[in-house]
Amino acid sequence: MKKDILKVFLAITFIILALITGAYLKNLQDNAEKQVQQNKNIEDDQIYVNNLSNKSFNLPVLLIDTSGQQLSREEEITANLQLYNNQSSINTLNDKPEVISKVNIKIRGNSSSHYPKKQFSIELINEKGKEKNISLLGMPKESEWVLNGPFLDKSLMRNYIALNTASKIMEYAPRVKFCEVIMVEDNEKELNEDNYRGIYILVEKIKRDEERVDITKTLENKNETSFILAKDRQKEQDYSITSYGKETDQYYYGLNIVYPKKDLTPAKYDYIMDEINKFERILYSDKFNHPIEGYTKYIDVDTFVDYYIINEFFKNTDAGTLSTYIYKDYEEKIKAGPVWDFNESLGNSQNGYGDIYEYRGFTMIDKSWFDRLMMDSNFVNKVVERYKELRQTYLSDEYLLNFIDETVELLGDSIKRNFERWPIYICNQASVFQDLGAKIDNFSDLDSCINLLEENDHLLKNTDKMATSYEEEIKFIKNFIVNRGKWMDLNIDSLKKWANK
Repeated sequence: MKKDILKVFLAITFIILALITGAYLKNLQDNAEKQVQQNKNIEDDQIYVNNLSNKSFNLPVLLIDTSGQQLSREEEITANLQLYNNQSSINTLNDKPEVISKVNIKIRGNSSSHYPKKQFSIELINEKGKEKNISLLGMPKESEWVLNGPFLDKSLMRNYIALNTASKIMEYAPRVKFCEVIMVEDNEKELNEDNYRGIYILVEKIKRDEERVDITKTLENKNETSFILAKDRQKEQDYSITSYGKETDQYYYGLNIVYPKKDLTPAKYDYIMDEINKFERILYSDKFNHPIEGYTKYIDVDTFVDYYIINEFFKNTDAGTLSTYIYKDYEEKIKAGPVWDFNESLGNSQNGYGDIYEYRGFTMIDKSWFDRLMMDSNFVNKVVERYKELRQTYLSDEYLLNFIDETVELLGDSIKRNFERWPIYICNQASVFQDLGAKIDNFSDLDSCINLLEENDHLLKNTDKMATSYEEEIKFIKNFIVNRGKWMDLNIDSLKKWANK
């Protein structure tokens, strides 16, 4: 009887093991077939007939295929991204991509969104549509990135130079890498000259992360929170706060919550608003520079000093008004930064701060927050001392001029390709595209851009003072740096006379 029971038990055990083994082997086979199909899909995705006049590229190449969908500023679409980055030699589309990923992508920017050379926000995602952290061009893993396309900036490097320099000075500045972009929107595998979009700068998007703005993640069980805010245009979908400075007309553009968003509760929102309002009420009061109860109680002064100097030296005319960030960690003071958007810096602006390439004048002293901080002699003394220190290192003529030469060498042949796609005389008329706005949002081919300018010749800007070649633009930007440094060296101490004693 016992032997019969044992036989039955062994038979059942054998059957169970056979079923488990069969299921395991079936799963292995299914996974193998799935991997083969994925590899085949990847191989299929890599097949592009390259009819571009340039078959190889000295910079990494980002190819984005929208599968026939049109890019827009209003809504994200899902596309396929391939990154070609042969670090030991030139890049071709016959190489195996270093990265293949699905992405959510949309056009970004305000006035720049009307330029024919668009900028993009991209988010790397997995097959299920969830964000996926990947290292791009050697930068730390993350899912969210910005593709900045220099168009107004004919040097192609203002953001690259300024953000890299700021990273040497401040706690954090977004990392940047050059690449060339190919955009496929027609669902065709045969590429032509219109698919090539020129030199872009891949930039880390400002967000909370250990490798970016390193602040503590917000906690569910606390009303207090770390936060990142941006002073910028306020759109309907933004999480805008009612700040004291905005409500009392101390500044025009308000503050938007960048972080937290998904975990933002009414209590956390109230906490963020209260922290900003405490700072601004004191800052714009008679006791703003009180040694104990004044603004120093609420902000990390050194970060505001560095923020002021970087943007003042590069004469970034948007800083303090737009694209201006601050952040705060738990139990710490508010910090200025990260710096952002130097497209209209180093003399590349005509928005009320003098002619293009005008190197004279202080601009940050009129900007919100800094208009008051620069009235305090202690803050001004810190600015003057720190400026003189940085002029010996990262803001010296030698450092910056060498950096520019190194960057020109890095860009190499890609410069020629970029300006064959977007000739400098078209870039010099960026304001025309901006003025016409939505009428030309879908223009991305060169012939259409040329026709548009011819049809709207009454809008053309006088370009007598503008560079008409890349070499001339580099000469102008170098001269600006040298002259700006000399002017600030002679006038930096004069800031003291405007401060309260």
